Amino acid sequence: MNGTADSWDPPDPDDVGPPAPVDAAPDSARSDERGSDETVAGRPAPTDAPPPGSAAEDEPVDEPEEAPDPAAVLARLTALLGAPSSIGVGDVRVRGQNATGPGATAIGTVNITTATVGAGGRTWSETLSGTWVRQLADGYAPAPSDQRLDRQLKLRHLVCLTGPDGTGRHTAGCLASARRYGYDRVGVLDAEHLSDLLGADAPVRPGHGYTLALGDEAVRELDGLTLVGLAVRLETLGSSLVLVGDFAHREQEFTGQLVPHRPAASVEVFRAQLRRLLRGQCVGWCADHCTGDCVDAYVEEECVPHPLLAAHLAGGPRAGEVVRLAELIAQAPPRGGDLTERLERLLPRQLRERARRVLCVEEDGVDGSSRWDVDQRRAFRLSCAVLAGQSVVEVQAAAGRLLTGPAPDTDGATTPPVGFLGGVVDLLLGPVLRQAVVLVDDDRLSGGRRIEFSPGNDQLRTSLLEVAWSDWWLPEHLLGWLATLVRTGSPGVREAAAGAVGWSARHGVRVALETVDQLARERRAGVRQAAAIALVAMAMQPELRQRVRTELDRWASVGPAHLRDTVARAYALGLARLWPDTALLHLRQIAGARMQRWHHSVVRGLVEVHTAGHQATVLPALAQWTRSPDPEVWLHAGRALRVLADRWAPAPREHWPELLDLARVGTVSTTDLADCWANALSLPTTAYRAWRTLGFWLNRADGHPEVAAHCLELLALVVAGRAPLRHRLDHQLSHVWGPLMPHNSLLAAVRRLTDEDHR
Repeated sequence: MNGTADSWDPPDPDDVGPPAPVDAAPDSARSDERGSDETVAGRPAPTDAPPPGSAAEDEPVDEPEEAPDPAAVLARLTALLGAPSSIGVGDVRVRGQNATGPGATAIGTVNITTATVGAGGRTWSETLSGTWVRQLADGYAPAPSDQRLDRQLKLRHLVCLTGPDGTGRHTAGCLASARRYGYDRVGVLDAEHLSDLLGADAPVRPGHGYTLALGDEAVRELDGLTLVGLAVRLETLGSSLVLVGDFAHREQEFTGQLVPHRPAASVEVFRAQLRRLLRGQCVGWCADHCTGDCVDAYVEEECVPHPLLAAHLAGGPRAGEVVRLAELIAQAPPRGGDLTERLERLLPRQLRERARRVLCVEEDGVDGSSRWDVDQRRAFRLSCAVLAGQSVVEVQAAAGRLLTGPAPDTDGATTPPVGFLGGVVDLLLGPVLRQAVVLVDDDRLSGGRRIEFSPGNDQLRTSLLEVAWSDWWLPEHLLGWLATLVRTGSPGVREAAAGAVGWSARHGVRVALETVDQLARERRAGVRQAAAIALVAMAMQPELRQRVRTELDRWASVGPAHLRDTVARAYALGLARLWPDTALLHLRQIAGARMQRWHHSVVRGLVEVHTAGHQATVLPALAQWTRSPDPEVWLHAGRALRVLADRWAPAPREHWPELLDLARVGTVSTTDLADCWANALSLPTTAYRAWRTLGFWLNRADGHPEVAAHCLELLALVVAGRAPLRHRLDHQLSHVWGPLMPHNSLLAAVRRLTDEDHR
């Protein structure tokens, strides 16, 4: 690297800190910033000073902003929820207050449409990604009713697939659409009222196959004329719809359109899933080259005949339970006694029995007159399930809150600190739970010990919550307890309790969302951060996706500032990886809120979308943001560009700034990149560090002709027609870059860009 590289500081990673005040910059930078009032297109620059009479909710909060790693948050939630850490989704369309369409994402912009929705209600559509549908088909065990369903879809545009919930009927409907139209043309629909889909603006695309799940109430209210009208509408579009529900009580009314779903046997589902998950692995210690035969032998000879597994599968478990069991076995395929031990820990019936024995403290064989009575020990064990990974002291304090609630005007401790002699902790845990947890010495914690569940026992945590929810405590009591932990606990306790709130939504999504709503309105940033984690946990459960997304639509568009801030935090904590297109829509709405000036969740959410593989949509969206009439939106576009500009391409192209490399290959437009740079270089709150980052690009480009050529091309576009930026570039060359990089050969070419107006 030429120039004075050793004396040149790379730009600070300021994506998580507050915007650097201009007055804190060196003298040379300050003089450069004085001209920052002349922003792009002569617009007035936003300032950090709140306007007179600003709302109290827009003021900065009184605690530092937390920024957990999204990958770590998703991993911890996966351990609790037993759910995959990502959900394959595609374009989403909603008719109602907010709507996005395929055209918006195709060109990398976000269109926001506001409409008045009357009695017609709202509809919702999601086009599943082809990759996800292929993976679904790869591990699918064909159902005996599939052929009949395929024949009906060739003859009709609307078919009713009837069968009990949890038998795989929804998957069967999606894959029938895939066989009819292709993997990339499969979608799911929902509507407040089925008749809403008859409207001309219903989000149904031509040449697609859709599946719509109907609850029991919707099945009861369904009328024949609606089906006729919907079938005509679908025929006009060349699309089809599979209505999935339990039509057992209305079979005679819809005889001609019903296809009874006959699910594949549980053992066939298990076989198909385990083979898919183990494909490409060697599970037989093959001597030379594994040909894959060992996988079939392992499935057929080791797993399927196992007495515990055979008895479980013969009992007719739900398809989702079978799939999850296959996933857990495939993580580290066990054999012999290890397989038996694993099954004893994983099978739902055995797990629930273990959980019941853990919470049924009377079976411990311990005298009830001991220091900790039955209720205290039961509360302690449930607290272990919720706060796995936290210290023993925090677990015991949480147990005290579960029994008595937080004491007023105290630090929240409701029970005396627990002693740390092994026998004392063993008494609280009990013999069954003690086998599933480990006590880890940690000098960083108060008391020096934390409780963790040993590998393979995460499912017991979920079972303990299930048993506690159904047998020991009222749901309102448990949710109130978890909300108290979020409000009073340490950051680790907050995050763990928030995950449990998200888990509870599978039993009562309405009350769980009400709890999150209350937490999201708190003025403390840490509490809102925990509420965002709860939203992520809910969204990781496929059956809750639509309800959560509908709530986020409402909060992002018309919610108060704190609710909107919580939505932004949820996207920053991993939700953007699950719903990238919706993230861009909601973050654009939230970016206009003045409260976001003191937070960086919008930028973190944008970076999450970018790093999840959607670079082609983020930068064009930011370019649109720079043309917004709202100065607050420019600020977030500038901050996001500044953060993304600090990223470098992976080896062997590590000398390329990632954004410049994306422009080189055509993933993003050089014009869009130049617009984003011009915005970041012009705003007072982003200019100082943006200019430093640009200087670092030039420093790294020196000695790499291809990189240098693209840098010069970009700079020419940045200053073209922007006289204030041309003057500031001249200032940087004379007072900052020149002294720091006297031997950089690129600076002479950059200097010529500043002289063009004087020729």
